[in-house]
Amino acid sequence: MKLLTFAHRGEAQAFLAAYTFKAVDFFFDGLLKSDDYYLLITGEGPHVASEKTIAVLAKFSEEITLVYNLGVAGSLNQKLKMHDLLWIRTSYAHHAEKLEFKSYSSDSLKAGNDCMTAFTRVLDLTEKTKLSHFANIVDRELWAVASAANLFKKPYLALKIISDEMKEVEIDICKFVKEDALLFSEKLLREFQQAELLQVKSVSPKVDSEFLNDSLFYFTVSQARKLNSILLALALKGITEQALIMDSEVRAIKVMDKLPKERSRLLLQFLGEKLNPISVKIRAGIENAVAPLEAAKISATFDNDFEEDWLNISMKIQSTRDLEKIKNALKIFSYEDFKKIFDGHFNV
Repeated sequence: MKLLTFAHRGEAQAFLAAYTFKAVDFFFDGLLKSDDYYLLITGEGPHVASEKTIAVLAKFSEEITLVYNLGVAGSLNQKLKMHDLLWIRTSYAHHAEKLEFKSYSSDSLKAGNDCMTAFTRVLDLTEKTKLSHFANIVDRELWAVASAANLFKKPYLALKIISDEMKEVEIDICKFVKEDALLFSEKLLREFQQAELLQVKSVSPKVDSEFLNDSLFYFTVSQARKLNSILLALALKGITEQALIMDSEVRAIKVMDKLPKERSRLLLQFLGEKLNPISVKIRAGIENAVAPLEAAKISATFDNDFEEDWLNISMKIQSTRDLEKIKNALKIFSYEDFKKIFDGHFNV
């Protein structure tokens, strides 16, 4: 069993939806359990995070083998931008204008950033600049969770997503984080599942997918790798390949009057959206944004994996009227709005 810790329920909501958690009858609220994980909502700040994590580890120490801390953090580096995902290397703490003596290193092999846990909220640029000499990001709980894990000799991993950049905070950052909590949580879940997937792959045989042997589909080598990756991730959520084969959407794709390669693309799109439901909203937002271009018969394509915010457009001009339509469509289309969709700013 692994213990997943979050400061707030909003940061954990995608995890709560992805796995079947039930509340644990404990000394306080906020502890839940699934088949593979304990999930703890610690509350904000190092004191309460320390107390609750220690209490859970004391009670379930024999079951828990590893501790995760996941959630939002502020940037202390100009290069780190909103929604960047970071695995943490070392956790430090800053209290009463001085650094705590102890620091805790994580067990992550892919970590390259350090985190400073502050005992008070860090909002002004002067204070951020001071802390930037010691770490790339700042949060309110990690050091306390890492300290508790160390006390019980448990390894820990920490994954953070940037919620505010290296600048003066002029908005109500707590309100902003709450409004974008679902997006933050979905992104954390996706990266978390990829990390868990790597562990599953290290002990599990290669997936021998029935889709790969189905003549109705044609997968390139990279598509086959992607298919296996998605199927393993879906298996972690309790969704089997057999259940997917019987899904009405998959059946509909199989009987489409399209080439096998196109059916494969549509299948991967469907499975990807099954794994990450928020991608459905992103796709709908993008399609809405490029609607003016499509209306003018401008072909607009984009990265189907939503990893990069590029847009490729092509058009055919056969008359002056076509040219005017294209010019008007390009005036209406907002590339900035298109880019914002990739950061979760959509309304569909």
